[in-house]
Amino acid sequence: MKLKDKVAVITGGGSGLGRAIAVRFADEGARVVIAELNEASGEETVRLVQDRGVEAFAVPTDVSDPAAVARLFAALDDRGWPVDICVNNAGNAGQLTPVFEMTDEQWDSIVSVHLSGTFYCTREAIRRMLPRGSGAIINMGSVAGLKGLPGGASYTAAKGAIISLTKGVAQEVAAHGIRVNCIAPGWVETPILENIPDQMRPMMVQMTPLGRIGRPEEIAAAAVFLASEESSFVIGQTISPNGGLYT
Repeated sequence: MKLKDKVAVITGGGSGLGRAIAVRFADEGARVVIAELNEASGEETVRLVQDRGVEAFAVPTDVSDPAAVARLFAALDDRGWPVDICVNNAGNAGQLTPVFEMTDEQWDSIVSVHLSGTFYCTREAIRRMLPRGSGAIINMGSVAGLKGLPGGASYTAAKGAIISLTKGVAQEVAAHGIRVNCIAPGWVETPILENIPDQMRPMMVQMTPLGRIGRPEEIAAAAVFLASEESSFVIGQTISPNGGLYT
């Protein structure tokens, strides 16, 4: 088992990529903490993880709120659980909107969850990893942050910033034994695609040279690599499993 007895905090672990990563980490022996805004979804993922024979618990968390993030990590402290791995996966999406029609609220709702949430969780995780001299942080970017997404200015900006944040923080903490890397998926079958018009789905497939949309389990495999010692020399990198959509 590649992650045996490691403790992994996974934000947005109640569905989609977060749930797939939680299940795969459990299969690799990790104890899992699910940070999820939707309490019922978080508890459902906990049950799936516990069915695999490892410990898990959920903490209802709004990652855009620094106080809520502090409470999340305090819950680990209270249990005496270290933070070995932090997966900053929590995200949201709105309808595609031209930038000249985008409201302040639409902009803030995306950037505060994706970018600020990643910052808040990274800050708390590193505070706990530094004294131990080890840890792995995995940020969830997007191919949109690499190539852009028309109508998704806020999402593109947030994901691009996460990729840059990954590079900067990785260089700060590498000498302390902490690895920070990023995954930038292409189109993957997750609830976020519900915001994409149905008529766009054939175009999404056509744009992807592999000829299909990705599966959450394929992104989870990349997360296992970045969380494990197999990536011990990988620092500040962005891996983009995208079926050839962007190379």
